[in-house]
Amino acid sequence: MSFLGPRRGSWQPRRHAHGGGAGFAPAFLAFVCLLLGILPTYVLPVLNQAVEPLAGSSVTASLVQPFFTATAENGQIPAAFLQDFHNLGAQTGKGLLPGRELVVQLRGEEQTPVVFAMSPLYSLVALAILILLAWFVVTRLTRKRTMVRRPVWAGGIPRLLPQMSYTATGFSNPVRVVFQAIFQPNITEDARQTVAVHFRASNHREREETHVVDRIFLEPVGAAVRWIADFLARMHNGRLNAFVTFVLAFLLLILLLYRVT
Repeated sequence: MSFLGPRRGSWQPRRHAHGGGAGFAPAFLAFVCLLLGILPTYVLPVLNQAVEPLAGSSVTASLVQPFFTATAENGQIPAAFLQDFHNLGAQTGKGLLPGRELVVQLRGEEQTPVVFAMSPLYSLVALAILILLAWFVVTRLTRKRTMVRRPVWAGGIPRLLPQMSYTATGFSNPVRVVFQAIFQPNITEDARQTVAVHFRASNHREREETHVVDRIFLEPVGAAVRWIADFLARMHNGRLNAFVTFVLAFLLLILLLYRVT
């Protein structure tokens, strides 16, 4: 929520500039996300070393075929399948780049040998070329024109109010609805304010979130302890003559039992 929408309320947060090192952590994470997106063929073999002993199957063998090492003679990949992907450029960079290949592909049955195949690195290069081409065309066409900047059109809304932006509750509420069946929060207050009999102005409801462990274990144990404490407290409140009578009756009971035995 730190990067989503304006704040709601009149409070003013204290702002102060951070040093250059404060941006290193998010920049590093963004760089790692970029590498995971454009170089999955090099990341999957590394992750496969930890997954294969547990899962009993190789993710690399299923998703990253060895186009760099496969030939028609060694039989790692069927010759027709290898030739088709060779024509598409799957072996580009062979002998120069490390790893098995540059294409992530998912193979199906014999009737549908290829269900999905793509090269994220090729896609990134193609996207960069298209962006540069669009920038070049736009700059050439608008070089001698006067650019007039106008407010961004947002569906006819002149200004995005804070009440129109998402909040943290908007993201967490679906999860809360699912877990309400498990946690079953207790409604402590349900107040309804109405202007007239048939028109309701607002509802006000407060919930007390009770953990499952508290509801199943801690609360019953606490209730039992409180019941015992209340029972003992009632025994300690009374008249002195009654307590003396209890002691005398208990003493007579002990003497009687001793006499009988």
